[in-house]
Amino acid sequence: YIPPPARLFTDEDRVQELHRVTRRTSAHSLVEHPVGAIVEYPQTGQHANESVAHIFHIDPTTSKSSLRPQSSFQYSLGDGHGGKTISRCLMLRDAEGHPVSCASLKTSCTSLKICSAHKRDMSTHHSTNIFEVSSHCQTVSRTDSNSPASAADREIFERTLALYMALYERGCSAIDGIDDHLAESVIDDLDVKKPRCSGKLIMQLDAYNQPFVQCKLRSHTRRTHLFIRNLQECDTRYLQALLDDDHIIISECEQLAKSQGYGPLLPCSYVTSPSSQRQVCPHLHRQADGKLKQGVLRKWTHNCTAKFNIYVPHDLVTCPRIVVLCSNPHSHPPPAPVKTPTPLVDIFHELLLLMKWKLADATPRRIYLDTAFIQGLHEVLGWDFPDGRDATLQDLHPSLANLDHVRRLINILRSVKYPSGTGFEGRYRYQISAAYTDMELPGARLLAEEHAKLPLEQRYVRCAETHIIERGATLKLVICMTPRMSLHLMQATRLSIDTSFKRAQGWQEFEIESWNVEHQRSVVSSRAFTTSQSAKAHLILFERIFEIASTDTGLPVSFNHIHGCGFETVIADSHKGQGLGLGMYCVQLSRSLTMPCPYESQRRLCDLGPYDHLRRFYRLCVAHYKRNVHGLHTHVSDKVYTAMLSLATSEPHPDIQKTLDIIRNGGPKAAAWLKDKLEGTKFAFPAIYQPASLIPLAFWKASPATTNGNEQSHRNAYREGIHLTLLAGLMKGMRYDQGATNSMDVHTTFGVSTRDQGATYIQRAKQCIMR
Repeated sequence: YIPPPARLFTDEDRVQELHRVTRRTSAHSLVEHPVGAIVEYPQTGQHANESVAHIFHIDPTTSKSSLRPQSSFQYSLGDGHGGKTISRCLMLRDAEGHPVSCASLKTSCTSLKICSAHKRDMSTHHSTNIFEVSSHCQTVSRTDSNSPASAADREIFERTLALYMALYERGCSAIDGIDDHLAESVIDDLDVKKPRCSGKLIMQLDAYNQPFVQCKLRSHTRRTHLFIRNLQECDTRYLQALLDDDHIIISECEQLAKSQGYGPLLPCSYVTSPSSQRQVCPHLHRQADGKLKQGVLRKWTHNCTAKFNIYVPHDLVTCPRIVVLCSNPHSHPPPAPVKTPTPLVDIFHELLLLMKWKLADATPRRIYLDTAFIQGLHEVLGWDFPDGRDATLQDLHPSLANLDHVRRLINILRSVKYPSGTGFEGRYRYQISAAYTDMELPGARLLAEEHAKLPLEQRYVRCAETHIIERGATLKLVICMTPRMSLHLMQATRLSIDTSFKRAQGWQEFEIESWNVEHQRSVVSSRAFTTSQSAKAHLILFERIFEIASTDTGLPVSFNHIHGCGFETVIADSHKGQGLGLGMYCVQLSRSLTMPCPYESQRRLCDLGPYDHLRRFYRLCVAHYKRNVHGLHTHVSDKVYTAMLSLATSEPHPDIQKTLDIIRNGGPKAAAWLKDKLEGTKFAFPAIYQPASLIPLAFWKASPATTNGNEQSHRNAYREGIHLTLLAGLMKGMRYDQGATNSMDVHTTFGVSTRDQGATYIQRAKQCIMR
């Protein structure tokens, strides 16, 4: 919307007193704006004591933002005196033509902030719009860039000056007089802020004529002092002069830069709104005392004379119009459109609400990936795809090109919809019915409570709990699984478990996965978000998962080595807490079983400890194992390295003790590695070397050798986003798991697979060979 120019009142209008706002106040010209018009730069009087009356037609049934047209002004208004009621506003009349009573607000323009190095004389203005402001900015930009210097010279100069200021402000971070071997202990003992190093920064050349900057106190015993070598992108002559305070060379370089249209000697043209939090200019200037500093932002030297009188009827239904009387010209250039008009903020928030639960994890970049948001933006703008491109937020308003500003607007709406955050204890507002007011309930807990009310087949978030574990530590636990996932879990015989750490911020995502032969695909049977990796935490995790699965299916939890049926093997990485927690769960399962162990008849099941149980079904992922061994390859001989790798096998070694001795005598790192496998992680050795375990050979070979199924599941999840809020992680996980279930239903009903080539044994074997 481009406002029309103000229309001068004619002599006839004056005779009829149409130019009068009140008995004492009148206007020289008039402009009317239709309903919904957004005016950012209202026209003011061209000369002193001249006024322009703006009549805004409004719809009183719409949002409150439309009832405050001044909220869209780009000028910062202050020094307001409001709340005064006038008996009659002659420009605002009801349907019968009678003047209406109004509330009057008197305010003024607070001008701009200007850099202390600003030397340019700016003309006044009284009328402009956002397109003219854009042209003005482009003109200034072209003027600044049309210098005889090449862009490369300016880039090098700016980089050099920036590096010097960073060195000047930051300096050397080491502690004076402290050698390296004492520095860490001294820092730990300091109760106050670490003193800044007093060493001077100097530039020197090494033996190969390459420049470097270092602290003068740096030595072979004090290597924590500053040292910077990569200076190829700087003007080393200018940098050397700055560090040495060589006024002759500094003046020569900066005068040359000034003649070419840049540098700290050039007058500054930076201005900003008075409402800006910035206190200093972003540019460096040479001060009167010869020092380099950022200019201080101060109020425009000439106070702005523009005044605004705002008249709002007490009864907007009777008189749906607002008058804004703008007097006197502005004494400064028009401000940049950095403020988003309130009606446009409302539109942006309405578009964000189209994202529904995805608002919990919305960012200035992620919103463009949401189809509903983009479609809504197109509809608001009436977008016809000029140049074949999609609409962006800056097409709604230039201020939305500032991503930090967009993030603040997103956070404002998110704080309203989720007043207590989007995590475990987060809350959001919802309405039970039209008869009740808004209520607040916890985020993750709410989902668990709400899903508990759904029919069994629709439940997904099954629990959101807090447990006190060892030493008073707290475990937060959220378990997600549908009854279909429970059935798949209880019918599986070979499980794979793993934990990822990138999915949700501050949470670990635990998954139980197994291979479904019928559908020829990996299936996640349970998904959980936890905050602890201890053995006790995993014990509680397994207790709750299997309790939910057993309740859903009516099937008991069974391990083959305990009950003669059920889970034959479980494969995982070498995480101690994970393995020990599962072993502790098996101890609970067999606590009352006095029958002998099928693999060691002289021992009763109720007498087995956690590691005894793990020896009967627990395997370690070969891929994780080999990757960890590969990390030691450079520290051990090839013979020791080969011996380490040979332990991951189902075939018995001809002399296992000899193999272990080779590793034990292979150096300190090899010995420490072996000690960890035999004593530290007690279940590790039998979990990689089948002859040392009690797992039947057929079960061992039938088990997957890696946790690649879990890794693929993690990879699929990461494609939808990482470092999410807990709410977004739960909702995305639900969508993914429900999609997997629907895909298997289609495969059962119509035989349509997820890939052209099914994951048959032959296909999987070919892929293994290719890899």
